[in-house]
Amino acid sequence: MALNIKWNDDRVRGTATALLLIARDRLARGEASGTLIADALAEYRADPAGYKLAKADWPEIRDLAPLKKGAHRARYAALLAAMDTLLARIERNKRQSNSLTELDNYLVACLKDAGIPPKSP
Repeated sequence: MALNIKWNDDRVRGTATALLLIARDRLARGEASGTLIADALAEYRADPAGYKLAKADWPEIRDLAPLKKGAHRARYAALLAAMDTLLARIERNKRQSNSLTELDNYLVACLKDAGIPPKSP
């Protein structure tokens, strides 16, 4: 039986919030690779229960204070904007996923270039 994750499911917002928080922590530690989104989702999926338990203690996702470098702030701000746009599109289109893996793959595909400056030729 397939899992049906609807656009208004708490798992969509929870995954988005955890992804942003983990990505911000990775940026603050200087672990900003080209696979930041996929790495953050993999870390979240490795221990989703741990993140659920600590949900009440989650910091504000829009806070840029933990990021000291301007490039990291800019990348995270772009990621926040891209996530807001993506969540609005998911809601507008009433998008559904059949599994957590499908949801994660969709988020990675849509956000993989968020905040990464284009490479100069």
